[in-house]
Amino acid sequence: MRFTTADEPTGDDLAAIEAEWPQIAAERDLVDAECRLLADPADALAKRSHRRAVSALLHLMVQRLNHDAGNAAPVYMLTNFGPADAAEAA
Repeated sequence: MRFTTADEPTGDDLAAIEAEWPQIAAERDLVDAECRLLADPADALAKRSHRRAVSALLHLMVQRLNHDAGNAAPVYMLTNFGPADAAEAA
């Protein structure tokens, strides 16, 4: 099989991969943490690693949503993904 330059990724392809790399890395870290947790559900460090991986991925997703929302019509920004205040929950 012979490869040509047409088989190579373009600059736009590489830029798209580079832009998505933080999410790819966060998802990979989450899978690693899930594997550790499944291997030993009682491991406190595995639980902590899983919580951090989930938090990092959620934070990244919120950042992306906020960035994408900034390019669209005005909307409420998602910034606080912690527990709701008692007054807000009522």
